[in-house]
This record gives sequence, C-alpha cells and structure tokens, in this order.
Amino acid sequence: MHYISSLLSFRRPFTALIPKFKFSSHQTISLLQSCKSMKEMKEIHAHILRTNQITDTFVATKMIEYCVMSARNMDYALRVFDCIDRPNAYTWTTIIRGFMEIKIPEKAIEFYGLMRAQGVEPNKFTFVFVLKAYSLIPSYQEGRTVHGKLLRLGLCSDVFLHNALIHMYSKCGDVKAAYCLFEEVPAYNVVNWNTMINACFSCGDIENARRLFNEMPERNVESWNAFISGYSKCGQISVARSLFDDMPNRDLVSWSTMISSYAQSRRAMEALDLFKEMQLAGVRPDSVTMVSALSACSQVGALDMGRWIHAYVRKNKLINDVFLGTSLVDMYAKCGCIDIALEVFNGMPHKNVCSWNAILCGLAMHGYGNDVLTLFKQMELANVRPNDITFVGILSACSHVGLVDEGRRQFNRMVKEFSIVPKIEHYGCMIDILGRAGLINEAKYLIKNMPMEPNIIIWGSFLTACRICGDTSACNDVIKHLEEIEPGDGGCYVLLSNIYTSGKQWGEAEKMRKMIRNMGIEKRMPGCSSIEVNSLVHEFLVEDKSHPQWREIYGAIDRLSTNLEAEGYVPNPSLVLYNIDE
Repeated sequence: MHYISSLLSFRRPFTALIPKFKFSSHQTISLLQSCKSMKEMKEIHAHILRTNQITDTFVATKMIEYCVMSARNMDYALRVFDCIDRPNAYTWTTIIRGFMEIKIPEKAIEFYGLMRAQGVEPNKFTFVFVLKAYSLIPSYQEGRTVHGKLLRLGLCSDVFLHNALIHMYSKCGDVKAAYCLFEEVPAYNVVNWNTMINACFSCGDIENARRLFNEMPERNVESWNAFISGYSKCGQISVARSLFDDMPNRDLVSWSTMISSYAQSRRAMEALDLFKEMQLAGVRPDSVTMVSALSACSQVGALDMGRWIHAYVRKNKLINDVFLGTSLVDMYAKCGCIDIALEVFNGMPHKNVCSWNAILCGLAMHGYGNDVLTLFKQMELANVRPNDITFVGILSACSHVGLVDEGRRQFNRMVKEFSIVPKIEHYGCMIDILGRAGLINEAKYLIKNMPMEPNIIIWGSFLTACRICGDTSACNDVIKHLEEIEPGDGGCYVLLSNIYTSGKQWGEAEKMRKMIRNMGIEKRMPGCSSIEVNSLVHEFLVEDKSHPQWREIYGAIDRLSTNLEAEGYVPNPSLVLYNIDE
C-alpha cells in the first residue's frame, strides 16, 4: 500500500508506468480514492481498460463516484456508466445522486425510471435522493407513490428516509402530512426538528416555527440556519441578521444563507459587504455562496467582484454546477459583457432552461434580437422546453428590433405549441412591440381583450407608445383607469403630462401637473444609478448629496454639460415640460 501511495506522488505521467505493473482491483480502488484530478482519473481509467477491470462493476462504480462527487463531471460519469453491462443498485444510485449534486432533479427522476425498468430494486439511499428530487421539482403525487412503496417495504422507520419524507411533503405544500410524520418519529432527532421548522416557515407559520425552535431539546448550527433562513423568506431580514449575529457558532451555510437573503431582498451592497467579511473570517465560499454573490454583483454592476468570483470558480473547478454557470452568464450580461456571457454559456457542460433564459434575456437586453431568435432555434433543437420566462426574452427581443410579425408568431406559438398561458408580462411585451411600430389601435384592442385587468405597467407601456407616436387622443381614456388602479403612483401621470407637452397641448399639460400637485403624488422610489471604480461600487440617487465627493461630482457634470454644448449638442424641446422659449 505504501508503494501505491508513493506512485500517485510520482511526478512522471502515470500512463508511462502502466506497461510495467498490473494492479489488482483492490489496488485500483485505492488509486481512485487517492485521485486528485480528472487528468489522474483518466490515466487510471486507461489502466482499467487495458487490464479489463472495467468489467468489475465495483471498480467502474468507484470511477463514477469520483466523477460525481469530486469532479462533478456527469458527462464522463455517464460514459463510464454506459460501459457497465449490468449496473447494480449502488451504481444506479451513484448516477442519480450525481444529478442531484448538480441540481438537475428531472434527470435523476429519469434514471430512477430507467433503473426500475431494468428490474433493479432501489435501496434506501436511492429513495433518499429520489425524494429530494421530487422535493425540488416539486411533484406531490410521485412523492406519495414513493411513500407508499416505502411503507410496503417497511423502510419508513429509517431516520434518513423519514426526514426525506417530511422534507418532500413540506416542499410540496402538505405541511399537515409533514407534521404527522414528524410526530411519528420514534426518537429525538434534531434533523427532523430542523426540517419541521423549515416546513412551518415555508407556509408562513412563524409562530409555530418559533415554538418548535424554543421547544427543541437540543439545537445545532443547522437549527440556527433554519431559523435565519425562515425569517429571511418571510421578509424579516433585520430579524434574520440579528439572529445571525447572535449565533454561538457559524458554518458555511450560515454565511451563505445571510448573503442569499440580502441578495434576494435587493440589498446587494449589504450582500457584498458580508461576502467580503466572510472571506476575512477565513470561510471558503462554495457554489451556493457564489450564486448569491453573483446575483448581488448583477444588481449593482459590480463587474470586478464578478470577475474575481469567476476566477475563483475556474481555479476551484466549480463551473460544472449548472446554477453557478447560469449565474455567471446572468452577471456578465447585466454588467454589459455580453460576449463573455456567451463564452461562459457555450462552455457550460450542462444547461437547463434557466441557463438558456439567462443568455436569451441577456442578448435581448443588449438589443441582439436576431441573435436571440437564432439561439432560440438551437434551444429547441437541444430539446429544452421553453417556459414563460423564455418567451418574455423572445418577445422583448422582437420589440427591440421591431419584428412585429415575428412577435405575433411567437406569442401564438407560446399558446398553441407549448401550452403556456400568457401572463401580464407577455401582454406588456406585445403592447410594447405594437406601440413601437405605431400600431396604437391594435395595442388598445389587445389591452381591451386581455383575460386579466391591465396593471400600471401595461398602461405605462401604452402611454409610452402614445408618446412615441405623438398620439394624445387615447390619453383621456387612460386617466380613469389609472385612478382606479394606483392613484398614488406618479410615474404614469408624469408621462401623461409629457405626452400633452410633446403635442404642445399646454393647457392639458398644466391641468395634469395641477392634478399631480393636488393629489400629493410623489415618486416613491428615487432613480438610482451605480458605477464601479477600483472594485468599489458607488450608488447615486436623484439630487443626491450623500456621497463624500458630491461637490466634485456635480462640478464634473457641469463641465461635461459645457463641453457638450461646445461640441454642438442641441437640446430636444419635445422633452420640455413647460411652455417656455427654446
């Protein structure tokens, strides 16, 4: 055994030694367990093929296990799997586990079906991963079917399976069934308590979650993490942060949960600050942490931080994670680097519908409408079924490049070919497409025949179209709808005022401004922009003077305005809100 250990530390290529030595299956497994990289694994694989050890199911399964657990390389794992004549339950379970590790539950379920079709009886570990898959999808009826099978096999008393069932029912929305299982636990188990606390939070039952937390005979770090995560999901971020600060011990999940909470609450700067604090504390982030940090980078355009994360991901070989790859695509697209976003997307070994949506919406955002449609065809050829978000990107792309007929066609395909019921976002895109093309009457007809009541965004899109076309005739009809929907929202009233102004209807414009003043309407959320300089993100609000260098900033803006006029800038009088000289 000492000889085998020294062999792996030898610097010459492993394949150069293969002709001289023939290892037993036990020695080969020891080599696989000591493997440090896919390159080493491939060299060991070459030896396995030459010595015909690939027929040893246990050896082949250990290869798959390395690809799944260490390298996260499911493509290679599947190629090895295909070489096994009769995979056993352990082998099938390893593949199913692999798909769960890279968060593709649909493939895990698919292989579970193939396993049963081959007549291989699942073991209790198979069921653990299958129940997790049904929790992620979620799929209630299929989960109940597995529960019935476990009852018939007498496996429900197993602690891991019992917890997986509680988790599955809570994720599928049947908290009552989850609680019944929780009460059936034969002995105290902190994992089941934690799962039940999560279940209470998932249905918004904060009171019972707190009661369970207080009644716990013993708490571990996962108990605190469940509590922090629960309050975060209920929107009580400040309470979650207070709990985080009070924790006796923190692990990676604690940090990741809090960073994710900030990112999902659009508090990106706090997320990035905590991410930096995490690094100073010596805690190594994983792919889950990175996804949250990348989301925060996307929100404020922190490109330098996003690049650092990408470098870390490459160095630590985390890119096979489909969610992490998708987050990188999204971050680069939203930070203006669409070419790098495409490069990352094309290099992803696994892509799900979210990955395709990220690049399609990114291209649409950058105005590459024709590229979006080309890529959408590739998505269809790859047999990836689009969802409602996909079609938001498609219709947005059609709007940006003025493809009215294509927009109509894709809108109809969404319903007829993919059975996707259009949401208000899709109608908003169609109204934008028609409005940009000057088809005001068709846009008005579409609003009138929508299956749901138009919201403020729909009327805002319609008013924008009216402004582009200089059509003020339809504006009067809109005012009464605005008063019914959101009388306190000033955005559309300001837009109405601008439309009257652009049509030189000064009396109507003044009347609208008077209405705004009398109603006390103010812009609820001031406009915000951000810029990254030397890896530091600076945020600015309208008429903001909170920045320590605000005087220098306003001075630079004044100089810029002077230089623009010297270069021949001519103001656009159609945007002037009052009847004044040009």
